[in-house]
Amino acid sequence: MLKIPIVLTRNGVVHSLYVFHVYFVLPFLVKILPIYAKSYCKLQKLMQLCWRAEREMRYWRLHREELLETGRKGYRAKIDELGLDPKTLRSLREASQNEKSVVIAEIDQDGFFLSHWGMIPNVPLISEKDFMARNRFTLEVVAIDEYVGVQKHYKEDKLAFLYEIRALHQLGLAGCNVPAIIDVDFDNLTLTVSYILGRVLREELAKRGAILRDRDVDDSRDFMSLDPKTRWLKRVQEGKRVLHRAVDPQFVEALFAELAKIHRCSFIYNDVKYGNVIIEKRTGKPFLVDFEYARYYPKLGEFVLRVLRDQDVEQFNLHFNTEKLTYKIITEKIKGVKRDQVYAPVYFGFGLRMGSIWSVDAGYGRWHYILKHNLPELSGKRILDLGANNAYNGIQLLRSGASEVIGFELDGKYIAQGNFVQAVFEWSDNRQYNFKYIQADMRRVQAMILGEFDIVMALCSIYYLDDDSIARLVRHISTITDFFVLQCNTEMNIGRSDPHVYDKASVEYNLAVVKRNGFPITRVIAPFGYSRPLVIGAK
Repeated sequence: MLKIPIVLTRNGVVHSLYVFHVYFVLPFLVKILPIYAKSYCKLQKLMQLCWRAEREMRYWRLHREELLETGRKGYRAKIDELGLDPKTLRSLREASQNEKSVVIAEIDQDGFFLSHWGMIPNVPLISEKDFMARNRFTLEVVAIDEYVGVQKHYKEDKLAFLYEIRALHQLGLAGCNVPAIIDVDFDNLTLTVSYILGRVLREELAKRGAILRDRDVDDSRDFMSLDPKTRWLKRVQEGKRVLHRAVDPQFVEALFAELAKIHRCSFIYNDVKYGNVIIEKRTGKPFLVDFEYARYYPKLGEFVLRVLRDQDVEQFNLHFNTEKLTYKIITEKIKGVKRDQVYAPVYFGFGLRMGSIWSVDAGYGRWHYILKHNLPELSGKRILDLGANNAYNGIQLLRSGASEVIGFELDGKYIAQGNFVQAVFEWSDNRQYNFKYIQADMRRVQAMILGEFDIVMALCSIYYLDDDSIARLVRHISTITDFFVLQCNTEMNIGRSDPHVYDKASVEYNLAVVKRNGFPITRVIAPFGYSRPLVIGAK
């Protein structure tokens, strides 16, 4: 009970209330967020349908040239890359001179091509009698201005037309692997996008025995008596059964990286499936297609956006047999971490925490109590953290604007924990962080060529070295930075095996070491009653 007033004093009333909110309020709110997210999405669609669609249609009509200019910078395939024989290619070019676009083939429900120009190598072809009409929109492969495009006819579905235009335009600007816009017809609701040379993943899985195509599912006795959801799940299982024979783990990782890039652009894909993944012929990289279900949420609160992102990731995990992080997976992993395994407590946001975040001695509490207010401007800074532990401080530095953090850590179990901490923060913040571990004794920094740093930190770590090593290390640090942050530990009688460590952890000792070894300007931050004051050296 005596600790409660101390904790409240150090955290402050406002921050203590926030921590209480994290412990007791957020876990309840998280449970109802999916319901709110679903309602929000329905409301957004209704508003779009009622009055936003016409306004957005007018906007894109006025900016049609902008759409096409962005498309010119994106992925494109020329008609001679289709592999048509020379005579057919010549005839196709002649026809293209007289028409804006020439239909090369129609694409059916299973992605088979009904060719109007004979043999097309490396694509699944079908006869007219076996052609299976598409359920929603018609697709045609067309020749347009020497390029190959896919023309989608949206019929009367204006919303799907607008969703796909916005997604492909903005994701193209962001450098995502998506088709480029080649042409737009606002009157007839048709969009022509670049044809992606390569193989559709669904077809590659079907070739290896997976029952995935609609025609194969309809003819299979194993599927006939199943309800729609069970039928769909069985198709996914069929794909997973042979997935490893079609693509390798590196491809799956690259595909998830594309999904993550889409999320960082504030889009939710909403259509993860094998038929929407193309293995590009030139590079072998994954491309995603069909964005009529994609939704853009630039102003949506981070909590709700995480729920929607998780839905995409859950579908990815289901299809590709992965365990990419979601709130549910993170929660289970945190449950497996014992409190005594966490030296630096972590609060990830979203009510997710690891260790006791009330404490101000390390991790989350230390950052808010003493660190973040006593560091210089961090924007664009390159920082070295000696004794990085589970990377919590390094990630906070990056979240506060630092451009790069390198952390020295010798203990492999803390590095593993730090990799998890980084991954969860990247999930939480919907961005990547430039943090890198070096697994080595911090003294080895003297033999490494790492360049210069704006800040070097050693928090509750340097005093475990011997006196000579401390002096040499600080002297070396003075050659690679002008700003050095040390944290001491003035707590006594805590069972140290070497009594001299108490001296080396004191403010007086660290102040003297810093001054003698290249940092003449010093400052001490020592709040009353706090056992882990800072010694800051500068030039």
